Amino acid sequence: MNPAVILLSFMTLLALPSAAAAHAFAERYEIPLPLWHYVGGAGAAVALSFVVMALVLRKGQPPRSAKRIAVPDGLWRGTRILLQACGLLLFTVLIAAGLFGPQGDWDSNPLPVAVWVIWWVGIAFLCALLGDIWSPLDPWRTVGLWLDSLRRPCPWPARLDAWPAVLLFFIFAWTELAWSHNAMPERLALLILVYTLFTWIGMATFGVAAWRANADPFARAFDLFARFAPFAIERGALIIRPFGAGLRQDEPISWPRASFVILMLATVSFDGIAETPFWDAAVGRIMAALYALGIIQVVGYTAAGSLAKTLGLMATPLLFAGAYLCVCAIVGHIAGESAGRTARRYALTLVPIAVAYHLAHYLTYLLVQGQMIWPLLSNPFGLGWNLLGGRHHHLDPDFADARFVWLFAVVAVVVGHVAAVALAHRQALRAYGSPRVALASQVPLLIFMVAYTMLSLWILSQPVVAV
Repeated sequence: MNPAVILLSFMTLLALPSAAAAHAFAERYEIPLPLWHYVGGAGAAVALSFVVMALVLRKGQPPRSAKRIAVPDGLWRGTRILLQACGLLLFTVLIAAGLFGPQGDWDSNPLPVAVWVIWWVGIAFLCALLGDIWSPLDPWRTVGLWLDSLRRPCPWPARLDAWPAVLLFFIFAWTELAWSHNAMPERLALLILVYTLFTWIGMATFGVAAWRANADPFARAFDLFARFAPFAIERGALIIRPFGAGLRQDEPISWPRASFVILMLATVSFDGIAETPFWDAAVGRIMAALYALGIIQVVGYTAAGSLAKTLGLMATPLLFAGAYLCVCAIVGHIAGESAGRTARRYALTLVPIAVAYHLAHYLTYLLVQGQMIWPLLSNPFGLGWNLLGGRHHHLDPDFADARFVWLFAVVAVVVGHVAAVALAHRQALRAYGSPRVALASQVPLLIFMVAYTMLSLWILSQPVVAV
């Protein structure tokens, strides 16, 4: 059976209308100082970092070496088995809770909170700080390894490369940001089960390693976050390295892998844009146009709202990719290579920005709404249980101080862009040889980084207009 047919059939089923809560778990706040102080200061900090990099980094200067610490084989094997068991157990409990537990608001069932807050936000945070903890936890991988032992996998079609992962990540982003039923436990559980079947068929056909490298959007996303982290496990050893060292590469990556990075960065930016007055006004114009065309009268306001977000979700990566390619065309002209090769060369240097914006944008979700996972897991089926002792725990909305969250966001965005500037400059020195050419080629990319820093802080400063 064709995995794509299974996925598309169930996506159609799940699109049938019903009442649900939309994505959005956090509230904005008023910043303590005028916005231009932060925007101007952040842009200046990124620009100054480029000057420092140009003075400090020189041709042929080797990057700081990583430190290897041997890990006892028994300790690593035992830890891996424990994490695999925990991943499978939690996956089973959460799916069962989604199917058979309370079906009211998102905060009555553990599945939506676990997926959108603990998993997509919390695991991403841990991967960026500690390394790839998702691989041993991944229940799809755990079962896939067993399937691997049953048959000889087919080779992955080279022409596909990682395009399936790009497509599936866009579908995931649409589910998170545009699907109006993404907090309905039963529908979310069904969608996960469809993805699970699709993934296991793919892993059984092509093997776990090939599938995760080319078609699993979450393995790719968490791997990119983990490559930013200062820790990694390789061949029974703990690797301690500088932040971002795992993102260095000698040759430009392929177009699908570069596109995945751009899509990942653009979608989280759209999530922030969708909470601004600017987007609120844009949606008003889109809805007016849909009404004038008679579309709203046919599909209803809920579906029309999802369509508006879908259009925004499609436009944002295209606009971001267009701006990035224009900058890379200038960089490539200076360095003597094509715009496409230049774009693929520097794509991984954008990952620290994606990490920073993910941390800055979703921190409040994790600190505030993440509190709900304890009481919800204590009573996953609404039967009055108190498995973890947290059934009567109540969410504390003041747990995350507004000033701390905003200052954290500013620092995260600036540090992320500074790290991106440093990675890009090192990449230029390795690729072009001449420090003068490397320095000149990085000026357009620096302007792009500064502009994106300022745009990111503007987005983060905007009040919530839709929940």
